[in-house]
Amino acid sequence: MLIDTRNLEADAREMRDALKQREVPRALNIIDRVSPLRTARLLADAPPDTLLPFMAGLEVGYAADVVEHFPSALAAQYLAEIDQGRAGTILSEMDIERVVDMLRHLPEEPRTALLDQFEAGYRQQVETLASFPEGSCGAAMSPHFLAVEEEARVHEVLDAVRSASGVAQRVPYVYVLRANGKLAGVVSLRDLITANPDSIISRVMVSDVVTVRTRDDAEDAARRIRSRHLKMLPVVDDSDVLRGVLTIEHAVEILAAGVAESFVAVNAASPDESFFTPPRQAVKKRLPWMAANIFLNLGAVMVIAGFEDTIATVAILAAFLPMITDMGGNVGIQALSVSIRSMALGEARIGDIWKAVNKEVTIGLVNGAALGALFCVVAYLFEANMVLALVAGFALGCNVLLAGVVGGTIPFIIRRLGGDPAMMTGPVLTTITDITGVTIYLGLATVFLTGLMAAA
Repeated sequence: MLIDTRNLEADAREMRDALKQREVPRALNIIDRVSPLRTARLLADAPPDTLLPFMAGLEVGYAADVVEHFPSALAAQYLAEIDQGRAGTILSEMDIERVVDMLRHLPEEPRTALLDQFEAGYRQQVETLASFPEGSCGAAMSPHFLAVEEEARVHEVLDAVRSASGVAQRVPYVYVLRANGKLAGVVSLRDLITANPDSIISRVMVSDVVTVRTRDDAEDAARRIRSRHLKMLPVVDDSDVLRGVLTIEHAVEILAAGVAESFVAVNAASPDESFFTPPRQAVKKRLPWMAANIFLNLGAVMVIAGFEDTIATVAILAAFLPMITDMGGNVGIQALSVSIRSMALGEARIGDIWKAVNKEVTIGLVNGAALGALFCVVAYLFEANMVLALVAGFALGCNVLLAGVVGGTIPFIIRRLGGDPAMMTGPVLTTITDITGVTIYLGLATVFLTGLMAAA
């Protein structure tokens, strides 16, 4: 049966309108025609007072599917406000990695109350994952995998696959362990099916296994999955004991979140802040970066102060300063956004800095010439001063070239120095482009001051 996407969009619009008008029963009547993901997005944008009554009307299993797609902050807010018994039941229906992520956002009291509801074995799994640092492979790994001892025979392994739980049954690999739990090798389900049923699994397995450690960065591991085209990556502890796996589905989520955080941090915002962050906490996250920008921008102020006599002589020079500095900042943000995105997705590595330089120089020469010529014409039409127009156009073109090179390469330099390119690049880039743009513009104006005064 073919599904018309226009109907799906119409159903989503109907639910959005019902929620906006606070007609919760009407919204619930079409729940079977709207996916859990779309429902979660609609609820995140709906009036806050519709969330609890709407979710109360859902069956627990479907409610879990919806909550699983909530932003972590919204999910934690919802779980903290509802009956703890229902909250615990909803969490028990969700993937354990998502449960751990949501519990991190809950205050201690409701988090402890929810943990107390879990069966002992499940609670231990949750607490084990929660014990690893946030953002590490240990915190992101799934405990659902298939593992057998190296003395097992192929037909025994196939029997184990057939009798595995639903989650483990979907994994593409079976890991082979030594008696002490250390990872010995891996075998794909395809190789299992074609192997001699009486063969020892250790003769069928591949012993050269790519692994990550529990405390390794999860985003780096996700890039490795992507670059090596893996479906799953085993996570081992410092003793090489297999503790969990990182799946390609989770890797995609990690990379997507990493790219989003990078773009937020480029503008000196905090990746820890969401739409649901209380204003007081948001101020604490944003204010330090803005305060730091004031001191960074003092460099541009000092440069302008050094050309005070030039500006006083030809006051119209000040009118074109914002255009030159803003254009440099905009071009630089374009370049650094591409670089940070490429690094986040594993497309570019630290050693690719010279490729970035060559690319941005080429782009900068073309864009700088075009934008500089355009600004020259605009400046001449504005002031009818050819010397001023040439100075302004040339300064803007040079700043565009420099901003592209700096924006495209500084993330690589900061990463090489061990810093976070997303958090540090934005403020540094803005300062550099402001200082260079002002210096080139006012410096040229000072050199050609006589011509400027004569033309005026």
